[in-house]
Amino acid sequence: MKTKLFSIFHRLFRTCAGAVALALLLSGGMLTLAQSSVEKSETTQDTKKQEDELALARAAVAKPGEKPAPPETGRIIGLYSVQSSIELGYRFENTRGNRDSYLSQVNVRDGFRVLEYTLDSRSVAGSGLLYDFLRADVNNAGGDQSQSFSLRMNKTRAYRFDASVRRFNYFRSLGPNYALGWKTQDLRQQVADFNLRLFPQRAVKFNLGYGRSNATGRLTTIYSFSRDLFPVRGNSRWEANDYRAGVEASWRGWDFNIEGLYRGFKNDPQLLSNPKVEIGFNPTDPATLATFERDIALRSHAGVFRAGVKGSIAERVHLVARWLHDDERMKAPFYDLASGTSNTANVKVLSQLFTAEGTVKRPSKTADLGITIDLNQHFSVSETLRYNTFKIQGDVATVQTAVNQTGTNNPVTTISRTLGTDLLTDQTSWWNTLALDMSFGRKFSANLGWRAIKRDVELAGIYSTPTSAPSATNPLIRNEEESITTHAFVGGVRFRPVNRASFIFDVEHGQSNNAFVRINPLDFTRVRVRSQFQITSTLSVNGAFTSVDRLNPTPQVQNETDSRSYTAAVNWEPRSRLWVNAGFDHHNLFTTANLRYTLNNQVILGRLLAYGRMNNVFVNTRFGLTSRLDLLMAYYYIRDLGAPSVTLAATDTLQTLPLNRHNPEVRLAYRFNNHVTGNISYRHYSYNERDFATQDYRSNILTLSTRFTF
Repeated sequence: MKTKLFSIFHRLFRTCAGAVALALLLSGGMLTLAQSSVEKSETTQDTKKQEDELALARAAVAKPGEKPAPPETGRIIGLYSVQSSIELGYRFENTRGNRDSYLSQVNVRDGFRVLEYTLDSRSVAGSGLLYDFLRADVNNAGGDQSQSFSLRMNKTRAYRFDASVRRFNYFRSLGPNYALGWKTQDLRQQVADFNLRLFPQRAVKFNLGYGRSNATGRLTTIYSFSRDLFPVRGNSRWEANDYRAGVEASWRGWDFNIEGLYRGFKNDPQLLSNPKVEIGFNPTDPATLATFERDIALRSHAGVFRAGVKGSIAERVHLVARWLHDDERMKAPFYDLASGTSNTANVKVLSQLFTAEGTVKRPSKTADLGITIDLNQHFSVSETLRYNTFKIQGDVATVQTAVNQTGTNNPVTTISRTLGTDLLTDQTSWWNTLALDMSFGRKFSANLGWRAIKRDVELAGIYSTPTSAPSATNPLIRNEEESITTHAFVGGVRFRPVNRASFIFDVEHGQSNNAFVRINPLDFTRVRVRSQFQITSTLSVNGAFTSVDRLNPTPQVQNETDSRSYTAAVNWEPRSRLWVNAGFDHHNLFTTANLRYTLNNQVILGRLLAYGRMNNVFVNTRFGLTSRLDLLMAYYYIRDLGAPSVTLAATDTLQTLPLNRHNPEVRLAYRFNNHVTGNISYRHYSYNERDFATQDYRSNILTLSTRFTF
């Protein structure tokens, strides 16, 4: 008996340990597409998982002598019912056209993949030895745009553990028509989060957590030197570590929580020029960049403490209160060294050194208090008050040393220093929201509200050189104060005339302000309408409309933004072997703003007009051709029409990006038996910009994979 139990336990341990190792240690991977892929769509066999889980549960609790029908997948191991699967495959990718544009948008490359791995283990009796429930998942490991690993374990009344690791390959190139084509990034990012909750079903719970984010990779940016622009290359390295601990407690209908967090952040980017003389943006001027080096060793430490309480003062009076305090301190030394040829003829820049020492602290406090009074079973009134304040306080000292040589003359050294002392940005805001909520069962509910926000902003500090006091010729004493109050109306209605139809309407109108300069509050109106119809048990239709209007009434700015979005979708699934999901989106965006700039020593006043008119059509389908063969297809089409016909003044600037993008996908999945499924999938991307053909590309991606289910 001991040998049998030991064998069962050993097999279970190996299965769980393998899942944990695979979920947390596999490397490689990338950003996922915003849209879903047919590679992740459920097949007919996948839709039977719930039936298999039910059959597995029945087999686990079968009485002696009973012979229930065995499930197609899954098995009983000791005290646990276990289901698992793994899909392994290889991608073949071929791209013609702009490779950087393709990597910025799709970024799928050749190579072996662990496309998916799952392990689901549950205690048959509801209480296991080490855990009651375990779930491990892996997606897209090996080289795609993103990969994710997750693990969840819990044991009733003892603990709950959640772990997730996400890894991204982030590539971004803005193209030759933006920032001269000198803005690129190729980063490897990772975000990990681990949380442990002790005694989750008890009155007192303890929470422990750790999070880590980091990124490394190459980048290219622009450096301004001697009145010209030069591309410089470098490396990006940053990381943040979070440590959390907290307690939650319940007592006589009241819930309490206290949590502390410590964060350490460091950023060590390094920029270097090529080991040769760089020619800048203007090839006809004499300016060149021979050497360049920049280091920024930023260090930041923050402590966060928050607490909250929630409960009922009386039968109809409910209270929610939260408080948060954050204290962050940062040091940012800066080192910048360059040499080359000046824009002025016959002048060599032997050395141009810029150094800075900066320290800053940012304390902040936030408090929320909400009270809700139930007038009766249909009406309630709520009052919410929020207080927020933060200060950015610091000092900075800069030194710029230039060593220039004219012809054969001796080098001339110039030094300039600047001090910024007692620099302060101080903001205090009060938010007050009064709302009336109405509810008449599932048929009708509505809310009306009014929100007022008062913001007080102060900017202060002294900038000077060490040799003279601030004056008209040596500024600057900065001392500005601004107080602004804004109001907004909010309202909404949820209406369900019949069980198969529902409508939602929300509106918000008023003013908003979050600027630290003297401009008027933005006037805005936001409207949202959503509807859903369950026509039959297998057919549903939903739609949505969103409208947002913003206007900055400041005469010198006159910025205006108008946005309209329309969405409609239909879902039809008459049976497990046939499923269709299709929809249409339309987004119309217009924004304009006044411009003031200098060209050839003349001040130009004009307007910037930007348009976006995008249409998106998508179709997802699944056909069970036979009991073993599934055909899955998807098609995504995006088209931006660009700007309509408009009359432009000579000083106006028009911004638009008309484009077309096609993305058809197809997949064949053949189930050889209950445990092995073969997949062949194909994806095509066709991207076309009407005005910038250099950004166009065509890409074909073929994936062969096999899924093993146990």
